[in-house]
Amino acid sequence: MLRVGFIGLGHNGRAHIEAHRGLGLSEVTAVCDSNGELLERVSKELGIARAYRLAEELCADPKIDAVSVHTGDPFHKAPFLAALRHGKHVFVEKPVANTLEDLNEMVAAACAADSRLKVAVGYVLRFNPLFEAVHALCRSGRLGEVYYLEGDYIHNLLYQAGQTDAATGVNWYLDFEKPIVGGGSHPLDLLRWFAGADIVEAHGYSARKAFPAMREDDCQVGLFRFNNGAIAKVSALYGPRMGMAPFNNLRIYGTLGTIDRDQAAIARDTEDVHPEFGPIAAKRVEGHPFEPEIRDWLEAIRLDRQPRCDLFDGTNSTAATLVAAESMAAGKPLPVPIYARRS
Repeated sequence: MLRVGFIGLGHNGRAHIEAHRGLGLSEVTAVCDSNGELLERVSKELGIARAYRLAEELCADPKIDAVSVHTGDPFHKAPFLAALRHGKHVFVEKPVANTLEDLNEMVAAACAADSRLKVAVGYVLRFNPLFEAVHALCRSGRLGEVYYLEGDYIHNLLYQAGQTDAATGVNWYLDFEKPIVGGGSHPLDLLRWFAGADIVEAHGYSARKAFPAMREDDCQVGLFRFNNGAIAKVSALYGPRMGMAPFNNLRIYGTLGTIDRDQAAIARDTEDVHPEFGPIAAKRVEGHPFEPEIRDWLEAIRLDRQPRCDLFDGTNSTAATLVAAESMAAGKPLPVPIYARRS
């Protein structure tokens, strides 16, 4: 059974640990967090004796086969590099990194590491049954040529203002979080997955209105151009007085059909210009489907295949949003680098 160590014991890290234990396909062997009080409490609650303050120490543990990284967005690089350096398979939460510089360093390290190591990126929405069904529709050609896509991350996250780390005095949500990257990369990754194409240009706009405690603008919008001519729009709002937008406000327009959230209108033939909307045949689930995401990574390791969202796929989603954020400051569209596995 694969032995997994976890770095970062916040809400996301704990949820992944519980999902691993529920699946029974791996052994949660060790935990790590820079907050000593949190580390001690969680290790006792979970009955995990091997507890580390430093990611380097956990990654050096010879009794660990794989490392799951759940630190704050700006802090993925160090544990990711340490895991690869010590020959561990890696799961890293989205976004892969919070800057293009970190992203490039992480990709370079993965390219130089043992090619047998499997790296998965936590774009968990790819495992939502509804979005799996939408992906199948797009890839089957039933929508015709997809030419425009929309998705939003509109979510009231004002509670994040109170999440200062007691040990460090840092609230990375307020100091480092870029909404189009931390939140917007969720729907943007879906749109990339649905389009089956690479993004080559991004243009971003932003405003500071609803969450003044954040250093970054709380309202961010990105426009993206794909290499096949398709266009996408993603909005990321962190201070709206509402809950999460249903189904990420997903809309996809193809020459033969349209997706509107969880509904589809698909022409029977080229003469059918007004098809009726009906529900997409898929299970509706709430929250994040961590179990199938984790199963995919573990099976990728066992079967020696790539995960559904490997490092390069996840990196391309993260990079597009990072460039959109840079465009907001530059006031002009910017080219988006495309990362590809080296042969």
